Amino acid sequence: MTAKISSSSNHFLDTNVVLRHANDDSGEFATDIATILSESAGKAPTRKLWVSHVLFGELRAKNFKPGRFTDVNDLARYIRSIATVVTPDPATMLRAARLRNFDWTRSPAKKGKQEKPRCMTLGDAIHLVSALWVKEATEVSDLEFMTFDNSSNKSVETDIGTKALPILNLEEFTHGISSDPDVFALLRLQRLRPILRQMPFDLG
Repeated sequence: MTAKISSSSNHFLDTNVVLRHANDDSGEFATDIATILSESAGKAPTRKLWVSHVLFGELRAKNFKPGRFTDVNDLARYIRSIATVVTPDPATMLRAARLRNFDWTRSPAKKGKQEKPRCMTLGDAIHLVSALWVKEATEVSDLEFMTFDNSSNKSVETDIGTKALPILNLEEFTHGISSDPDVFALLRLQRLRPILRQMPFDLG
């Protein structure tokens, strides 16, 4: 995958970005994430951050390493101090349900033998529709959804016979559904890793 570099100062953060930073586990992305967070704090921030309320339900203590923050409550307070928390209304949640109702597949020419369709997990759907709400309802046209999620593992949140939909390259799995208004809106949402500069390595 070709790495996309951020060109905006408006970011919607996925939980995995926040947790990797908190656990000091963001590797080569550490500097850029730290910059994004620091420039979103203070009395005159130069960046604007949003997160979904679901993020707080995903801050499980067993996935957290004390160090940068004392505990998950300390981390939660920090997030609330620098980001706007989005809680979707029923119409937005119905949009999440519509996106989860699709079987996301690749075109026959690209699909491998025995390849299972993808299903958007509930958590991912809520994060994404919350970001779409920010982009559309508050007119933040250059909003970037920052995530590390590009896996297609099995999940308890997916339908039987499917795998989780990878978020970073979900456009590869839109065979037959790309013209749907909700899918089309999602395809127009910038999804990328937290990269502010060119990185001299393969992100594939």
